[in-house]
Amino acid sequence: MHLRHLHLPGLTPYPRPSILQNHLVSLHLSHLQNPTTTTANPAPPPTLLTFQTTPTYTTGRRDLSRLTPDQKSHLLANGRAEHYEALRGGQTTFHGPGQLTAYLILNLRAHSLTARSYVQFLEDSVIATCARLGLKGYRTENPGVWTEEGRKVASVGVHLRRYVSSFGVGVNVSTDLAWFERIVACGLVGKKATSLEAEGCRGRSVEEVGKALAEVAAAGLDGVEEVREVGEEEVVKGMVEKG
Repeated sequence: MHLRHLHLPGLTPYPRPSILQNHLVSLHLSHLQNPTTTTANPAPPPTLLTFQTTPTYTTGRRDLSRLTPDQKSHLLANGRAEHYEALRGGQTTFHGPGQLTAYLILNLRAHSLTARSYVQFLEDSVIATCARLGLKGYRTENPGVWTEEGRKVASVGVHLRRYVSSFGVGVNVSTDLAWFERIVACGLVGKKATSLEAEGCRGRSVEEVGKALAEVAAAGLDGVEEVREVGEEEVVKGMVEKG
């Protein structure tokens, strides 16, 4: 089995990867309804979707009913950012230029994962990726990946439906950290965001970090032997055929 890696180049509006993610999730759910695997009905492979968005704040399930109209207006930053609600766990966070957002869509049971071990797998994958780039990352009692000094370099937020995962991680590569000053990132008062660049790992591109994360994730997934880089047309083709 291979891990498909689809990287969207440049900056992309948040709805674009969301549509691709929803399609990939639907393929897994459809296969669960008719699980007999044949040449005509193959099990969907796990797919890692990586990208960086235009400035965007997303609100997780814990904040969906809590934000006031004034708070939502504040997040829009006078038209400089967008705001979307998301089904992932967690609270409000930022995605934007210089941040690697990575959505991993797979069937947990196909890789011997539970909900708890899956979140740990994501954190461990980011920690191993950071190590490749020269930064030592840590897990703590709070979700995400942290530096030794207690600054958060990556956030984790997932959604599971019938053991099919969506959403994933956001790794700050060279993000403008001022965007995080408009929120209490992931609801953790007093905690600060950081980036690979701010921690001394300079000159790394989002695409480079995404490729490293794909390689690390593939090595850690039960049953996966390699990464296969794919283009968006492969996913879009499936959407067109389904439609």
